[in-house]
Amino acid sequence: MGENSPSVSIIIPVRNRALLIAECLASLIESVKNLDTDVEILVADDASTDDTPAVVSGIAKKSPVPVKLLTSAERRGPAHARNQAIESASGELVIFVDSDEVVVEDFVRAHLAMHKEKGPMVYGSGKIISVPSLEAAKSHPEPTVWDYSGATLDTANASVRREHLKAVGGFDPGFEGMGWHDLDLGYRLLKYGLEKVYIPTAISYHIQPPLRTPEQLAARLQKERERGKTAVYFLERHPGFKTRLSIQDTKVHHFLNWISRAGGLINEENVLQWAEWARKRRLTALEKMWLSGVINKAYLEIKEETQRARAAGRQKGSKKAGK
Repeated sequence: MGENSPSVSIIIPVRNRALLIAECLASLIESVKNLDTDVEILVADDASTDDTPAVVSGIAKKSPVPVKLLTSAERRGPAHARNQAIESASGELVIFVDSDEVVVEDFVRAHLAMHKEKGPMVYGSGKIISVPSLEAAKSHPEPTVWDYSGATLDTANASVRREHLKAVGGFDPGFEGMGWHDLDLGYRLLKYGLEKVYIPTAISYHIQPPLRTPEQLAARLQKERERGKTAVYFLERHPGFKTRLSIQDTKVHHFLNWISRAGGLINEENVLQWAEWARKRRLTALEKMWLSGVINKAYLEIKEETQRARAAGRQKGSKKAGK
């Protein structure tokens, strides 16, 4: 990479990804070949119940790049897992990747080049493209409208100097479960004075197999319900209309969700059948809209339920204080 390239720590939180973590690590190891700087990969396992730790340990024994496995006895969410890895990291530059991704060969080089060109007061955001399979990722498809994200920070593909992560306190451990902890960190990095720089050549492919079974749908709905709960905490941390837009906390978002579910015709019980109907007719936009609508409904419902519970708790507390 050249003179003055910072050392690198690549951080991957993981839970129950035995089938994908090997591919993720293989692509990262390939991307750091021939780099003239020190690189380490830290995998923070969030209490996996499958063979993920064993897979990572096996790769670590053979890897030409140091691969360190960090474990947690109980599940505490990706924010805690990433903080655990940050504490153990030695690199000057931290690159975040998710465990269900593979990256292009120049991925790490692209992040390093941006930081070298732009100087210290920046953080990087790469391009994330969703694909249905590893085979699809290898064909290097172009992004679609579904891949757009205006997030302040997406830890599926981002780079930040470790000193800046330390300066803002890392990830907020109050985010328990999935979602929003990366946007929260992005807000704080911007407030600290950093500039977000987009890196179009730092490409990662997010492997998301099509939802075709009730088990797959149930797992996805559970993640969205976790995101709904943490969205309320995110709004409490960053009150304001911008955050409300981010977490879909308006009547317009509820109306759009209703439309995306064909006026309520599509629901959890029948969405897989409707999606299959659309898939057979190559109506990809309808398939994605119906599935995302049902998934988003689960998110919106738990978000509102959590907001009502928090409001009731505050009201009860104020009554007690007034006695």
